[in-house]
Amino acid sequence: GFETTPGTGTPAEGWLAAAEGYSISNDANSGNNAALLFVDFPAAAVMLQNSVEQGGQAPLVAGELASFSFFAKGQVSNTGNVLYALRFLNGTGTILYDSNLQFFQGDINPNTYTEIVGPQDVVIPVGAVAAFVEFSQASGPLLEGPAGSVLIDDVTLATVPEPGSLALLGLGGLAAFRRRRRSA
Repeated sequence: GFETTPGTGTPAEGWLAAAEGYSISNDANSGNNAALLFVDFPAAAVMLQNSVEQGGQAPLVAGELASFSFFAKGQVSNTGNVLYALRFLNGTGTILYDSNLQFFQGDINPNTYTEIVGPQDVVIPVGAVAAFVEFSQASGPLLEGPAGSVLIDDVTLATVPEPGSLALLGLGGLAAFRRRRRSA
């Protein structure tokens, strides 16, 4: 979320600005604030978060299933594009999973927020400790005019235990119950 803004530094607590053009707007999907990506020609707006280092979340658990989504609203001119990427990193920053940059300007409109559903049920790889999320908007030297503005809100990375692990736990629990019953 983008509800807490620090006194100085980046526009929203827990999110880094990797390029100018990232600020806070009170036009939110929920709560009071959303992130605003806006750039003039030619430039880029980029915001990033490491779920552990900046986000303050617990380390990821290998084998769990991760699903990523967020809400976006805005108008992107024919000169710009907006993208997201989800990556899982090990403790030294090596990328163990990469969704690659995904374009989503065709999925949003200027009047209402739209839920953008990213990678779903991705198995968190062994060694992964953090999710790294990137949002960017850009216009390039071959394109003319402003790229437009895009609002991002309610970013979610939900994790659940992998179903196979749950089945094994269930069978193990049943076997333990049967052993205890037989010995009684």
